[in-house]
Amino acid sequence: MQGMSLLTLAVSIPSLKPPACGAGTGTGDPNCTRKASSLQHGVFFAGLYIIALGTGGTKPNISTIGADQFDEFHPKERAHKLSFFNWWMFSIFVGTLFANTILVYIQDNVGWTVGYALPTLGLAFSIVIFIAGTPFYRHKAPAGSPFTRMAQVMVAALRKMNVKLPPDSGDLYELDPEAYCGMSSFRRIDHTDRLR
Repeated sequence: MQGMSLLTLAVSIPSLKPPACGAGTGTGDPNCTRKASSLQHGVFFAGLYIIALGTGGTKPNISTIGADQFDEFHPKERAHKLSFFNWWMFSIFVGTLFANTILVYIQDNVGWTVGYALPTLGLAFSIVIFIAGTPFYRHKAPAGSPFTRMAQVMVAALRKMNVKLPPDSGDLYELDPEAYCGMSSFRRIDHTDRLR
């Protein structure tokens, strides 16, 4: 949100905008020799870097939070989980289409201020919706360090690298699916021949 707000300010406030340039701008400088100031560069690039950091922190987590809202062992919720990912991808592609068509048209024909203000307002609205839904989310309390669990998986994988598997994966040690319903910290992971 802060990054988008900075970019919107960078194209809206005259002191943060670089000087006008090119033929028809009335500046008498058709070769664009007037450069943007350090402050103008700083505000613009600060906005871009904040957006990059925010995107890197939220993109991989939002879909995971969404997936955690569904119980994999409940048939109806499993179907809803698939529907969630379909709608998730659909909304991403519609947003990309909107950004590459309508927003570009607005920036070229209406102005950069409106072109940046619209996604900034959309982002603010989405944050309000996300925060308003917080009491209804399923929260999974952290159980220990994630690094410890990753190390345990690596050590177990190395120790069991040469173990012979039974012909039927159903013979592998695993609890019945009903046993996992009451356990919030354990999830059943079905056997797969990939990533051996």
